[in-house]
Amino acid sequence: MKKFLILGVIAIVLLSGSFVAYAAMETKVTVNFSDGRTTVVSEGLHNTLEEALSGAGQNVQQLKANYQPSIPWNKSLDGDITVDLKCKCKVNLELGGKNLGTFITTQTTVGSFLEERKIQLSAWDEPNVSMNEAITQNMRIVVDKVEQRVKKETKTIKFTTKEVKDDKLEKGKKEVTTKGRPGKEEYQIVALYKNGKLLIKDGKPVLTKTLINKVAPVMEVVKLGTKEPEKQDEGSTPASGILSGQAMTFESTAYTSYGSKTATGTAPHKGTVAVDPDVIPLGTKLYIEGYGYGVAEDTGGRIKGHIIDLYFSSEADCVKWGRRNVKVHILK
Repeated sequence: MKKFLILGVIAIVLLSGSFVAYAAMETKVTVNFSDGRTTVVSEGLHNTLEEALSGAGQNVQQLKANYQPSIPWNKSLDGDITVDLKCKCKVNLELGGKNLGTFITTQTTVGSFLEERKIQLSAWDEPNVSMNEAITQNMRIVVDKVEQRVKKETKTIKFTTKEVKDDKLEKGKKEVTTKGRPGKEEYQIVALYKNGKLLIKDGKPVLTKTLINKVAPVMEVVKLGTKEPEKQDEGSTPASGILSGQAMTFESTAYTSYGSKTATGTAPHKGTVAVDPDVIPLGTKLYIEGYGYGVAEDTGGRIKGHIIDLYFSSEADCVKWGRRNVKVHILK
């Protein structure tokens, strides 16, 4: 039961037939502080929170300056009550290596204060205090911002070259049969940055390097000629006295062949010449200026009249020769 005490003199005033009495109630007031201060319990005759705290020996003016009560300071008390005093605390905040300043807050925890400031932390961030820690006066909160940065890195892989001996290609000559192509390796690099600077641990950057794609290089294959040249001094002017036969000018073309036989049944080789048999009989030995020695061993559907077709061992040499007029010497 609540105890009532009539204060001093009962003032009875007859106003329009009314009876007015002023009394104080004996109450128990429990005061909790958000910043962890010791709870204050005040029991006695109190009209307001302000009177209850004053009766408990508290500096009410100082409390008013530093705290915000859950009920008004001068609200009439009508029974036992628990009151929360939220600290109007000054909090200094550093974020990502920058001092954002000092703020006054009535939030009760570090987490709610950061939420009030609209600051969201990632799983990587490193605050100096727990999110559940109570806000206290002149508190310093430091949050180191840790972030992942991702980049790609490409490494070129050089191709190798393989040389294959070819006895059908003249010695000293080379032909590329498969063109080489470099490969590459693509890496994903994830690095940790703290407050905008690369994080170093034990003297090394904190990062992971992962191979995400690889393209193998293509080996270059080159044919290396091993065929010995003809004993004749091909392509040079023959010695004096050899060319005692007839010399004529012919239009020349070039051809190559793989696996076929000539009109005389031989395998085409350097020195094989396709002719019109009505102009140059098959088996005739020839000297073609700029080409060298040859033998009329083959024919062709388009080789008519003063046209000859010279055999080369590769298409590249055929293209290089092209179509040109040459002087042909008929040898005895």
